[in-house]
Amino acid sequence: MAAKFQTRSVSLPARSHPTTIKIHEELTRLRASDPSSASSSSAICNSLSTLRDVYDSLDELLAMASTQEALSCRCVAEEWELFLNGSVKLLDTCEIAKDVISRLRENVAFLQSAIRRRRKGSDSVLESSVSDYIELRRKTRKDARKLVAQLKQQMGNNNLKLTAADHGDDDHFGDVVRVLGEVNAASSCVLQALLNFVATPVGCRAKKQSKWGIASRLMRRHKVAAVGCEVNEIQAADVALLVGDDQKKELGNKELESVESCFKEIEGGVEGVFRRLIKSRAALLNILSQ
Repeated sequence: MAAKFQTRSVSLPARSHPTTIKIHEELTRLRASDPSSASSSSAICNSLSTLRDVYDSLDELLAMASTQEALSCRCVAEEWELFLNGSVKLLDTCEIAKDVISRLRENVAFLQSAIRRRRKGSDSVLESSVSDYIELRRKTRKDARKLVAQLKQQMGNNNLKLTAADHGDDDHFGDVVRVLGEVNAASSCVLQALLNFVATPVGCRAKKQSKWGIASRLMRRHKVAAVGCEVNEIQAADVALLVGDDQKKELGNKELESVESCFKEIEGGVEGVFRRLIKSRAALLNILSQ
């Protein structure tokens, strides 16, 4: 489960700009949805959508003349460098996540094609496709978990560390500093939730195992999960796809259609966040270079 971003309420001065207050309200809305506990594609997409709104509002804040004047006059090189390094890690994670989701979606589409060909007697193609899919799922899970660990560490080390004393009497400067830190933390939380969703357990550890053995393990896991927690789209497709009778193969194809659709939606959401991350980072760099 992804670590929650800071849950403390950010107390903004009474003179805070409306755009700063708007960002705070959007972050509160994101926090209330608890992206760290998101277990379905719809929850992930909702978090990504809210995060895009946050970055759109952040762009408005960074475009303000008062913001540009406050930041350009009071930057602390070492501390801003730590903060900007954190944004680089977020960008890298977004790009990797996009690539992972894209490869999974392409593999799912190939599996659907293999299932259709099987109806015409091509069992070997299906078996090979299932094996490739399980191997990709296993690799994806391993890579995603590693990324989550790296992201947690990076974000923990690179938080903006300007203190209240650094703000002096400049309320707007202090507001912007707090907002930037909160936005980075929120972005980290949402990306961790996305990666944890992708890192759904495959259900077997052995590298060489028949698809029937895999299906048996998945079915047992599915029964346990159904009692105590929600089974997400990826798990449902795993279970339906890997059991052996024709009826379940047909169900597997339906579940794969659902997974492909959710991957497509998530991919679009991540792309939107990625573009906004680039834009806000460029705006901040331009301000600090003045």
